[in-house]
Amino acid sequence: MSDSVLYDLPGEFVSSMAESTGYCDAQAVLPSEDHYIAFCTCGNWHTTVPTRDEGLALARAHTAETEGK
Repeated sequence: MSDSVLYDLPGEFVSSMAESTGYCDAQAVLPSEDHYIAFCTCGNWHTTVPTRDEGLALARAHTAETEGK
């Protein structure tokens, strides 16, 4: 694996994020039928939302709340 996630394949990036539970290293907002699932690699935050934009806003808020902890 390279020194930068910019050079990793998407699968490698997702795999490395899945292995880093407990830390807010990455959030995702994924489509699921008629809604979106938003979650964080910390394992302490996940929700369903009606729109992608709402999921992104909540993910940003989660990141801001956990910075510096």
